[in-house]
Amino acid sequence: MPTSALVDEHALMCSPAFADRVRAAFARVAREVLTEAPATHGYPLRSALARSVLNPSDLTGPGYAPALATDPLISAAAADGRIDGHPDSSQAAVTDDQLLDAVRRTWNLIAGVVDQPSGT
Repeated sequence: MPTSALVDEHALMCSPAFADRVRAAFARVAREVLTEAPATHGYPLRSALARSVLNPSDLTGPGYAPALATDPLISAAAADGRIDGHPDSSQAAVTDDQLLDAVRRTWNLIAGVVDQPSGT
C-alpha cells in the first residue's frame, strides 16, 4: 500500500540531509537578497529575513525544511526519486537548482511580503 504524499513530505522535512541542503540554499539566496536595491518591493522584510538566515541561532533544527518539503515541485521531485528501503533517496532526488529555485519562490512568503495587486 503506497504512503500518502503528506507522509512522504513529513519524511522529507525530517531528513537531516535535506535540512542541511535547505539551510545552504537559504544562505546562498540570502546573499542574493542583500544585493538587491532598497527600492525592491518588500526589501525591508526580504533583507530582514536574509540577515536572520545569515545569523542563525540553531544549525541543528529543521530550519525552513518544512516550507520547502511542501513546495509542490520539490515534493514531486522527491516522490519521483523515492526508492523503498532507501530513506535518503527522496532528498537525493531533489537537485540543488530545484532547491535554490524553491527558496526564491518561497522567500516573500516566509518574509511576510504581500504581493501588490496588479493595476495598483
